[in-house]
Amino acid sequence: MQLAARIGATAAVAARRAERALHRLARPAAFALAPVLLGQAKRLQSGLVWLPEPAGTRAGTVGEGDGAPLRLLVIGDSTATGVGAERLDDSLAVQTAALVAGYRGRPVAWRIEGLEGSNAAQVLERHLPAVGAPDDAPWDAIVLLVGANDALQLVSRRAFARAIGGLVDGLEQRLAPGGVLGLAGAPQIDTFEWLPQPIRSLIGGHARSLDDVLQRIAAAEPHVLHLPTPAILEPHLHASDGFHPSAAGYRHWAAIIAPRIARALRERQSDGAPHPSARHGIVPPFLLERLAAAGSPAASVAAHTLGLDRGIRAERAAAPAHRGLRAPAPARVPGERPAPHRIVSDARGTTALPGDPVRTEGDPATGDPAADQAFDGLGDSWRVLFEALGRDSLDGAGMPLLATVHYGQRYDNAFWDGERMVFGDGDGEVFAGFTGAVDVIGHELGHGVISATADLVYRDEPGALNESIADVLGALVKQHSLGQRADEADWLIGAGVFTERVRGVALRSMAAPGTAFDDPVLGKDPQPGHMRDLVVTTDDLGGVHINSGIPNRAFHLAATAIGGHAWEAPGRIWMDALTGPLPRTAGFRDFAEATLAAAATRYGDDARETGAVRAAWEAVGVLEPAVGPAHGDGAAPTDAAPTDAAHDAVRVARSGGMLGRTRAAVLELEAIPGADRERLDTLVASGALEALDGQAMPDAPLWRVTVETRCDVTVAEPLLPEEVLELLRRLLELGDRPLGGDEPVAHEGDEPVALEGDEPA
Repeated sequence: MQLAARIGATAAVAARRAERALHRLARPAAFALAPVLLGQAKRLQSGLVWLPEPAGTRAGTVGEGDGAPLRLLVIGDSTATGVGAERLDDSLAVQTAALVAGYRGRPVAWRIEGLEGSNAAQVLERHLPAVGAPDDAPWDAIVLLVGANDALQLVSRRAFARAIGGLVDGLEQRLAPGGVLGLAGAPQIDTFEWLPQPIRSLIGGHARSLDDVLQRIAAAEPHVLHLPTPAILEPHLHASDGFHPSAAGYRHWAAIIAPRIARALRERQSDGAPHPSARHGIVPPFLLERLAAAGSPAASVAAHTLGLDRGIRAERAAAPAHRGLRAPAPARVPGERPAPHRIVSDARGTTALPGDPVRTEGDPATGDPAADQAFDGLGDSWRVLFEALGRDSLDGAGMPLLATVHYGQRYDNAFWDGERMVFGDGDGEVFAGFTGAVDVIGHELGHGVISATADLVYRDEPGALNESIADVLGALVKQHSLGQRADEADWLIGAGVFTERVRGVALRSMAAPGTAFDDPVLGKDPQPGHMRDLVVTTDDLGGVHINSGIPNRAFHLAATAIGGHAWEAPGRIWMDALTGPLPRTAGFRDFAEATLAAAATRYGDDARETGAVRAAWEAVGVLEPAVGPAHGDGAAPTDAAPTDAAHDAVRVARSGGMLGRTRAAVLELEAIPGADRERLDTLVASGALEALDGQAMPDAPLWRVTVETRCDVTVAEPLLPEEVLELLRRLLELGDRPLGGDEPVAHEGDEPVALEGDEPA
């Protein structure tokens, strides 16, 4: 009766449409399968549910912000028009527009052009002319949605490629300068369990073949990118016809493609220069430098590790720059559910990557603890993302998880390079092996999740929020792998990275920021746990590794108040906030409000979970007006560093790494030897430092250089040539002034800023 009510007066039209479509499907099939296919076609026809396109005006504007609205066109078949959603506001087009508006901080004017049942050739013939002539108002972003009907009709690859080529040519002419054209992938029909075999394999295999055409065309065109279409496996993500996404399914799809569109727009509409790839090291270089100068048995190992790091930096400078997540998702077997795809390789003491593969899915344990720990850690991370948080790998589309172990000789570090995790074995005196700390693996992979979603600016409060969310994901991976409840966990990040000789338990404590270590060589943990202790500095890009203690403690308080497993209600709330319309410049208050909204959406305004989230943010001072502004708009806190520039001729500071520690030197020009003074003057006058200012690399060391009133820049260390680094190191040694130990980090003229957080509630 429900089926009859839904079809109503359109039943006869729907049946005729289904019969024509399925007969077109069956005619080109192999002759031997024709009787089976025709029988299945008739049975499918009798139970077909036809859904109308949602009513409403197919154009509008969403979002707020400065500047003229970005223009988004969504063109194609029934997924473009929103079939499966009851309201047009729940369509893929409108939900994508809303997310892009949030990421870009500008309104988005959207438009839908298309018709259900259209294949690529029909969109080219009927709908491309309707979007206007090439000299009409151009579009900043265009999303093309075709392929489903081409797969159902078994359109040949050649004919499909010809139609897509015509659409790409025509749509590119309608793009604004710096615009982007996204080709949505063909649907994963082979995962539609309601389709019987062999029709499911026949159509699903052809859909994969057509998606290969889309990927090849996107790879060959500079203004075109491929937008993955996720497998829709959960029943609530399907509409009642079992074919189209529901409103929730379109929301899931939009959360995957909107960050890619926003990121592409940002990169193409800025200066056009590629953003350099980050090497996210667990051990910051300044710790290795301190070890190298400490006279301990590990000094030579630390010096060797620094040398390897410098060599990799030089190789990266000579290679083409890449950004973001680069490893493609593996091909999926028809009907296969998402699963981790891990490959662990062994560098065998060399620095050649990726090394020799030693273990992948289905292989037995190798017997090598490092390889097996890395394999298990990658799996633990994937399971938290998928099973607990509903995300298929880092990018939401099945990205493989890669790792290399035994990198270098006693290499004192581990890092994420945007594609794989790489693990050294440590020196055994200060740093132990790195593969045993599963939360460190989760943290670094968490940067990949952030890059694929909100892509938070890596500076000031947004940067500290970036670091904190990565810590949250690392903690969830660790607790999930141990089966711990929130009140059973130690809430330490990086426990086990240090050997027993170091006076410290971990890199950070989420429960009690500022208490993780206090070592004669490493200094004291500088993290605050409350907004009243916010460290006001422009070093470490505004204290991204220091002030992350504040939102870290907020998550700990929320999770322990809610109770149970942290990856359940608390983790889902944090992930909902991250994947929602969160601006790239979000600060602590922005994210606090986003988590409150996410909690209310999931559990209700008056729910215990929502109250616990609010209480947590109030406990750390983010949502308590009495403690003063929380810099919630992501703006940089007021900093008195320019006073140093006016009073002292030269200031050089090195900060960053996961601990965010700082060393600084303040010098008079007369104190600098003549040759280095001339080199510094030439460097400042050239403008080379200004050109590199502010290009953030998460977890990379940073150099801040202030020369009177002529220069005040912050540059990521991997971007600086070795001769410039040698000059800055010499200046640092001339007037070395350690910061971030027992003394507070503060600039002249600032109020003292304590580095220790208050006791946990």
